[in-house]
Amino acid sequence: MEQNQGLNDKELGFALLNAHKLSAGSLNNLILESVCPDVRQDAMQVLNRTYQHQKMLWDYLNNKGYYQVEAAPQQELVKARQQLQQS
Repeated sequence: MEQNQGLNDKELGFALLNAHKLSAGSLNNLILESVCPDVRQDAMQVLNRTYQHQKMLWDYLNNKGYYQVEAAPQQELVKARQQLQQS
């Protein structure tokens, strides 16, 4: 009888990364819609920590080769920067 070994590194990493993405969106809504300055400030601190954890998870997945991103060509970066400066 084969035993289920649970989630592997890749599956667990992506599950955690997706949970952090969902949390960041929810916290963003809380910050935008909060009337109480203290709640807003606390949520902003939690959101910042969530961003930091997301980055650590992404770095882990990327370093393991699970989440690979192709670098944008320099010409596209220059074009995007110019468009942002015009708006």
